Amino acid sequence: MFKFTAQFMLMLTLMCSVISSSASTVSVINTAPVGGRSAGCGISQVGTGSFMPMRIQVLNQDRTYHLLVPANYDSHRAYPIIFRWHGSGGNGMSGGLDIEFASGNDAIVVGADGINGRWQTNTDSIDLLFFDQMLETIESRYCIDRERIFSYGFSVGAFFNNLLTCERGEELRASAAVAGGLRGASCKGKVASWFLHDQDDNVVSIMKGKAALARAIQLNGCSNNIIDESDGCVRYQGCEKNPVVWCQSNGIGHNIRADFAPEHVWKFFQSLH
Repeated sequence: MFKFTAQFMLMLTLMCSVISSSASTVSVINTAPVGGRSAGCGISQVGTGSFMPMRIQVLNQDRTYHLLVPANYDSHRAYPIIFRWHGSGGNGMSGGLDIEFASGNDAIVVGADGINGRWQTNTDSIDLLFFDQMLETIESRYCIDRERIFSYGFSVGAFFNNLLTCERGEELRASAAVAGGLRGASCKGKVASWFLHDQDDNVVSIMKGKAALARAIQLNGCSNNIIDESDGCVRYQGCEKNPVVWCQSNGIGHNIRADFAPEHVWKFFQSLH
């Protein structure tokens, strides 16, 4: 009787060990990101093909954003993700920052909603936490290339974009600011940066845009030598891994430049590896 019990207990112990080992293996496969791929890679999801309203909580406050996942989404392909930051009085669906028409099925796009149509651009901004929470939520569900996280904003959204570039520089690969200015204090990392400003902007002075440009040149280790890229844009030399591009127009004023920016910004983002 004792011999049967001992054998039974040994068999039971071995079975439990196998089950425990298998469970641990499954857990690691499902949750651990590989290289620059997010934890959401491999999780079955359906693409939306258009912006869908989403809701999360940040410090016990409801926040909303709009998420566009390519219609032909492939959970085994790591996609770049682009965060759009609207101008004052707008929302995540405001027109003008329509980079999704340029990126097509090659990027996941997030149109975030500011509180009362605005962004907080101070260094302790709750909107920095909003960005953190959105990114964490999306990359846990979808396959994101964590080495191609992009930011793109206009006006106060460009100020916030520049704050994000400074305070979350270790997360971002690149950013694009249209008619923005300098924000942030303790900058981290090097972020490829693209700027567009009009000489005759009477809402946000071009000097504010150039202050943000100067910081990007300094942080990324660029020289003051430039090459002409046409269309009013120049590229600074000596910082090829984290390039800085400045585009300038005249006589247009404070304008989101939907006719110019989305295509050029996506081309800039797409060139980065």
